Amino acid sequence: MWTNQIPNDILRFILHRLPRPEYLQLREVCPTWRTLIDTTSPASHQLLPWLSLDSDHLFFLKDGCFVPDHGKISTLVQSGRPRCVGSVQGWLIMHEYVDKNRYFFLNPITGGVTMLPSSPCMEKEKVVASSIPTRPEHCYVASLNLLSGRLAFCRLEDKSWTLIETFESESKSENALEFRDVEIAAGKLYAATSSALEFLMVFDIKLSGGVPSYTAERLAVCYTDDVGGRTLTNRLYFPTWFLVKDSESHELFLLLRMANVAQVTEGFQVLKLEECNSSGGARWVEIGDLGSRVFFVTMVNNKCISSERGDGGSDDKTLERNCIYFAFDWYSVETIVVEDFGVFSLTKRSVKPLNSPIDHTNRGAYDISVHWGSVVFSSS
Repeated sequence: MWTNQIPNDILRFILHRLPRPEYLQLREVCPTWRTLIDTTSPASHQLLPWLSLDSDHLFFLKDGCFVPDHGKISTLVQSGRPRCVGSVQGWLIMHEYVDKNRYFFLNPITGGVTMLPSSPCMEKEKVVASSIPTRPEHCYVASLNLLSGRLAFCRLEDKSWTLIETFESESKSENALEFRDVEIAAGKLYAATSSALEFLMVFDIKLSGGVPSYTAERLAVCYTDDVGGRTLTNRLYFPTWFLVKDSESHELFLLLRMANVAQVTEGFQVLKLEECNSSGGARWVEIGDLGSRVFFVTMVNNKCISSERGDGGSDDKTLERNCIYFAFDWYSVETIVVEDFGVFSLTKRSVKPLNSPIDHTNRGAYDISVHWGSVVFSSS
């Protein structure tokens, strides 16, 4: 075959110039391409998240700009206009809410689909998963209603979702807790309320057995101010919490987004969860240097990747170390879309705006769904 006559360094140069979908699809061309791709580290731009706006606008970050996908991932555009509500290791979690009101995993490279139980329609939601659906013995899915703060979960074999009921006191005479964000780390489901500086709820979902069940732990957390005497009080107007995990180190972070009265982001503070060996609890420690980590944050999906991934051969200059990339949009009282895309540098303590990749003026109220897609896409 002609590919056997091309030097491997030339083939690798070609591979590093391709977008992530085409890079993975070339594995199906021939055994030579498959072996080469399986033994070659992706270029840094091929590991960057995707930004998905509503259900049919998909963009990559390239050299600090949004680059349209030009319809390469055609499986995202389906009947019923499903919206992306989460992702895990290359699989997108979709909600087709118009007609069938169904949830499903979608592999945007192969078009593979794994169905989930239906659920009452939520106007705004975030969904996280413990594993890809091809590992059903390790997979469960949790859905957070961002309007009511209610939380539910399901396993792949379940016929319905199980509501997680947690109250402010053990007597259950108080109101149910309203959660602001959720994340799965080391198999356990972490949920943050508006009192995330004081405690987290940790749920252990039982994956075996016929009846869905879980145990709950109230993890007391103390906040230690270790960075220059800064505090989280009296900073800016509208704080919002985000949980982010590092999948490689299994560390859990809490991001405080600080915005002004116009809902424009003016900065973030980053706290890392650490165990307290003496008390058995945990504490939040503020950090000012993410190292090689880069965070990507939206209302429905948060990611952590390393700016040092990929090998030589890529000229991509997109990722800045010690930064938080964010993408939000909101409706004001005048029903005008407020776009808030940018990069916050923890080093400079400043925000660099990013232009929105599309015109929002023609988008309907139910189209708003800003989502950072998966970092590494599945090839099977």
